[in-house]
Amino acid sequence: MLYPLKFDPIYKQIIWGGTNISKYFHREIISDRVAESWELCCRDDGTSIVSSGVLKGMSLQDVIFKYKDKLLGEKTYLSFGTRFPLLIKIIDANENLSVQVHPGDDYAKITGDKCGKNELWYILDAKANSKLVYGVKKDETKAGFIKAVSENKTEQVLNVVDASAGDVFYVPAGKVHAILSGILIAEIQQNSNTTYRIYDWGRVDKDGRGRALNTVQALDVIDFDSQNLPTIFSQPEKNQDYSLDVVLRSEYFNVDKISVHHQYKSTTIGCFIIFMCIKGGGAIIYDGGTCSIILGETLLFPACIGKFVINGSMTLLSIYMP
Repeated sequence: MLYPLKFDPIYKQIIWGGTNISKYFHREIISDRVAESWELCCRDDGTSIVSSGVLKGMSLQDVIFKYKDKLLGEKTYLSFGTRFPLLIKIIDANENLSVQVHPGDDYAKITGDKCGKNELWYILDAKANSKLVYGVKKDETKAGFIKAVSENKTEQVLNVVDASAGDVFYVPAGKVHAILSGILIAEIQQNSNTTYRIYDWGRVDKDGRGRALNTVQALDVIDFDSQNLPTIFSQPEKNQDYSLDVVLRSEYFNVDKISVHHQYKSTTIGCFIIFMCIKGGGAIIYDGGTCSIILGETLLFPACIGKFVINGSMTLLSIYMP
């Protein structure tokens, strides 16, 4: 019988990374340049390995091959087959990330990728006065943007916004963006790692060479008509036991924030659910057993389990397919 699955994180070292994932989640990580922790992934460049239970040591891909729709849900399996549709990360922007943009599904498939990259950021922690690049300035045109990039004046046309813990930003394909220094983010996205880099703040390596830019591809996919649309965030449910905030509804994935004060009851509704514990901890009781969940754990709840109860004091991001 399937059970809630936990996985070993996969750490990615990049020049802008730091030690905040280790500090925030109390993890023992040797490197001081960990930029990303891939919490749940099923890709050639990183595949999650089950860390507990009778399936311990099995890759997520092999679990999908074995259990198919029982794990993913019938509709998700019919749509994606054995390809897991999402990629879940924690990002430590110890330094600025590059200014970048991601392709949508149509452009990605033309270039040989299986899907585009629409993503959502939930800010876990941020230093005082932290900022993000979120789109380009209002009424900026493609011609004006090209001119600014060609004259090395990219920073002048970027829309920079404040960022604090608890803020949510939906970053659809085609939106120019950058996470700036001092921010720790939970990132939910389509299963793609394709990024077109536009500007890298003049950063160079020890040999004086900058990272490669992808300006031509970026200009192909930037959507100048939807650069400053806000993320909708609402709170439809609240009682003494829990509160549930609708963070995002999209055609790619849905996200809720569940703050459990005592108890939360629900069901898997025919689809897997991913729970990211971003505060506190407790236990999840289901037909077949009980599993713990603590700060920093990401848990994959199989579609076949059905009803479950969450007990404790915690905040979870609940991620599932539309």
